[in-house]
Amino acid sequence: MSDDAVVEWLLDSDPAVRWQVERDLTGAPPSVWQQTRARVATEGLGAAMLAHQDPDGQWAGGAYFPADFDFDGPEADEPGQPYTATTWSLNALRDWGLDSAVLGDTAARLATNSRWEYEDLPYWSGEVDCCINAFTLANGAWLGADVGQLADWFLDHQLDDGGWNCEWIEGSTVSSFHSTLNVIEGSCSTSS
Repeated sequence: MSDDAVVEWLLDSDPAVRWQVERDLTGAPPSVWQQTRARVATEGLGAAMLAHQDPDGQWAGGAYFPADFDFDGPEADEPGQPYTATTWSLNALRDWGLDSAVLGDTAARLATNSRWEYEDLPYWSGEVDCCINAFTLANGAWLGADVGQLADWFLDHQLDDGGWNCEWIEGSTVSSFHSTLNVIEGSCSTSS
């Protein structure tokens, strides 16, 4: 398959992919890719994800796991998890380029209604996992939520070697490349 054929194949896709191909691979003018990007809210993956948002602002009734996830059942022992809850949905919508204005008062509804499965902490305050908190920081900044306290959390939980590790709560004292990249990405999202 030639490079041109790959680009054509990518252009014949969901608006969530197409606008990024137009911008990054074909060099389309902003007027073109921005028009395609606006379609993320009304077509394809973006529209489908938006249709599954709960009235309380969440997705699947939970912050990181669906409300009906059985932490003591067999599904808890399976690899991965159902990536349908609020954090994962916001990550996808943000990555797909959805205009945050489309989500209206979602940040306020999550502040009121969403709690972390770990210790029932308020959503925008984060929890104990630096990767989850990095997602939350990026999503909160994108939606205009007050995530200043969460940004400070990272300073208090940076390891002596300069990075972060999602396993710090289990006693890890050496940073993880993956965890540190998640924190940096989340922090960079607050400045864009």
